[in-house]
Amino acid sequence: MSDDFHAFRDVPKTGVIYVTSEATKLGFSSTAPDWCNLGQGQPETGELPGAPERIHDITIAADDQEYAPVAGLGELREAVAALYNRLYRKGLASQYTAENVCISGGGRAALTRAAASLGSINLGHFLPDYTAYEELLDIFKAFTSIPILLEGDRGYSFTAEDLRREITGRGLSALLLSNPCNPTGKLVDGLESSSAERPRPRISRRRSSAACWRTQPPSRARA
Repeated sequence: MSDDFHAFRDVPKTGVIYVTSEATKLGFSSTAPDWCNLGQGQPETGELPGAPERIHDITIAADDQEYAPVAGLGELREAVAALYNRLYRKGLASQYTAENVCISGGGRAALTRAAASLGSINLGHFLPDYTAYEELLDIFKAFTSIPILLEGDRGYSFTAEDLRREITGRGLSALLLSNPCNPTGKLVDGLESSSAERPRPRISRRRSSAACWRTQPPSRARA
């Protein structure tokens, strides 16, 4: 393509997509015995002793081959809400329903939907954080992105007082975060996530939180 043609821009590869792409140039493939992908939920192990039987094929009814509802199938959304209530909201007055759930074909597509719904607000986001956020914040112009630098010598901590200062001092209306944070591994949990005056909405990308190791039981968040 000519350098004089400017209808399209170069879209950078980030995170595991960049690493996988560069590894492929050096001989990586999913079948190569001398390579192992440690990202994207890998490595694939095949059948495991005592594990449920793998599903290799399914039958799809003719009606199910039409477009699905934009927010996802109602039954699936209800199941996701029930799972989150069981894992994170046990004993709390407010419980999630299907109305709180949207099903999307991937994290970036879900983030794009959420960002497209935001109005003219100040959106806080952490540095460092998930690499896909950088592209997301550059593309959408309706909101103003407010970077919040987290200090490594503080363990990338972000306390309730820090959040209150950002809301009152810089007028945050929403906060974008991954939890646990990718790439620092910092987990916002219990008191740290519940005792602050939180901005609404809060866009949170929860990553495998049910598998987090803790030295003590987490505090229950307020309803």
